[in-house]
Amino acid sequence: MMRLRRVIPLVPLALALILAQAPIVSGAASYALSITPNVPVSLGTSMTFTLTLSGGNKNSAYTVLFDVVKPNGTGSALATKVITTSGAGAGSLSVNYPDPSFTSLNGTVATDVGGVYDVYVNQTSPANIGQVQSGQFTVSSKLTVVLSQPVGGIIVQRLQTIGISATVSALSGLDNGAIVYANTPANGQLLLLQTSPGVYSYNYQISSADPTGTWIIIVQASDSIGNSGKSTPVNVTVTKNDLIVDSLVTYNSQGHPSTSFSTGDTIYAFFVIRYSYGTNSYLTSGQYAVQVRNPSGTLVANLTAAYDPLRRGFFTATGYPVSAFDPGGTWTVGMSANSINDGFGNTGPGLNTSVPLQIATSPLSYWPFVVAGIVAVLGGVVTVKRFDTYLEGFQHLDQLMGGPLPRGASMLLSGDAGSGKTILAYQLLHDELESGRLCALLSYDAFPEDVQARMNEFGWDIVSPLRKGRLKIIDCYSSLAGQGEGAIKDPSDLTELNIQVTAFIGKAKGGPVTVVLDSLTPIFNGVDEKQAINFIQTIAAKVKKTGGLFIQTASKGAVSEDAAAKIRTMADGVIDLSIVRPHGKAHRFLSVVKMERRRVSSSLIPFEIDRSRGLMFRVSRFSLLKKQLVAFLKMHTLENGGRAKPRESLSSKGERTLQRPSSTP
Repeated sequence: MMRLRRVIPLVPLALALILAQAPIVSGAASYALSITPNVPVSLGTSMTFTLTLSGGNKNSAYTVLFDVVKPNGTGSALATKVITTSGAGAGSLSVNYPDPSFTSLNGTVATDVGGVYDVYVNQTSPANIGQVQSGQFTVSSKLTVVLSQPVGGIIVQRLQTIGISATVSALSGLDNGAIVYANTPANGQLLLLQTSPGVYSYNYQISSADPTGTWIIIVQASDSIGNSGKSTPVNVTVTKNDLIVDSLVTYNSQGHPSTSFSTGDTIYAFFVIRYSYGTNSYLTSGQYAVQVRNPSGTLVANLTAAYDPLRRGFFTATGYPVSAFDPGGTWTVGMSANSINDGFGNTGPGLNTSVPLQIATSPLSYWPFVVAGIVAVLGGVVTVKRFDTYLEGFQHLDQLMGGPLPRGASMLLSGDAGSGKTILAYQLLHDELESGRLCALLSYDAFPEDVQARMNEFGWDIVSPLRKGRLKIIDCYSSLAGQGEGAIKDPSDLTELNIQVTAFIGKAKGGPVTVVLDSLTPIFNGVDEKQAINFIQTIAAKVKKTGGLFIQTASKGAVSEDAAAKIRTMADGVIDLSIVRPHGKAHRFLSVVKMERRRVSSSLIPFEIDRSRGLMFRVSRFSLLKKQLVAFLKMHTLENGGRAKPRESLSSKGERTLQRPSSTP
């Protein structure tokens, strides 16, 4: 009993010693997790996780497992780390993410997806007690793009240079590795270049073809890791560029610059067209009308100017011939306001542009006594000449051609400027309309209203055929003259013109049609020579297939000699017109050079242009009487020979005998 009492007091002491030597339970340790940066970050940013342990066992090792889960289940990665506590039972460690120590369960180990990332920390030893801490961080994929230039609301012209500048930044700061684009007025792309940290710029010269109106500029940026963003739109107004006519000069027939002309000379015009904005920006294509006005301001001619690369400007290959009927004084050659259009809506000139020139004509009252003497001496000659010649109407052309206009044929009217080609073409067109035929006029040298006015001068009314659809004027001149859009927007687009002619022929439903092309000169000035000749062949073949008539006019010297020879060879009939001006007076002549399957008179026949009747031919009475007399004698000889000429026969002896025609009982 005494022994038991001695042992019992020792039991509490032993238990105290055992408890002192046993480890503290791990569940008592406390963890704290911090994540830096503690604000939203951009894609590709590296994060730092700091885990702090307190209240743990002294000088012990704690194993923890970091689990990072990416947004929307796009990835997950694990990393095992060890915290060693101090004598106070505390410790900490820092982990970078992404880091090679992380093992991917799925997806990538990176901050390459925008959204919220979840971070979980689990203790696995000394006791596996599961999750002890958690945290989150946010990754943003947005780049901030601030457009500093241009300022909204400004107005710029085509060919003007405009600066575009934008600053690009991510959440982490200025982005120096972005790819930055801006849009052009035509919705193309401009690559902006980095000019300073985070700043991207480009100086863009607006094209002459860029659309006018509101240009909504938006700058978009992206980088190699997927960050992207765009600026707030900025509105800029683009207006047309003004076309300015420079160096307008007139040339004479010798090719020398001149402002003084006389009867028999020819006026040519040269000029260059430049854009109001842009250094050395000149227009180098198209064809434009140059107006020639007499001292009263009346428009007497529209010359067509085409770009000449050798002269580096626009030149009127066909000039205006000064005749004795033109009044003397101050004339003008120029272009009306906004008559030029480069095809993209840039127009000019802003005001009428012209140069004055002087035309001197010989006075008719010089030396009246000498003139009276000459008249007295030559009076008899003049009287004889007047008696010998008279004017005959347009039907005389049928005699020269060996008959009326052939059907299923092509005709070429070739001649000098001012010789009457267009008037002859209009007169033939009027005759075709009067015959009830379906007709079309491809007008390259005059506006439709000018064609109507010119034909009305001669009494050839075409209003009724136009209204009834028997005449169609295909306007190829308005676009050349920059006076808005005609039936053909681009006169050098021969495909479109071919389509129009084919559609017109189709309306005839197999019936014959007449097509007049006035003139070939702008076509050869606007397109390749081979292409022009192929077009003429195609149109001629289509018209001839209907049994109709294709009439074309061409100015001598306006096309190359080879092309002119080919055109003359292709035509079934060729009529040449010429004009000479001895002593300042104009004399016109016509010659039928060829007409397929006919015998023609190719001699030069003088003619005049009557303002009420058109072409009037001057015919010699004596020559006509001579022809009529020869024709009568031939006919009389044939008739007498047919009645009185004895018939020869052989007698039974082989002798020839004469047999009179037996009389009719």
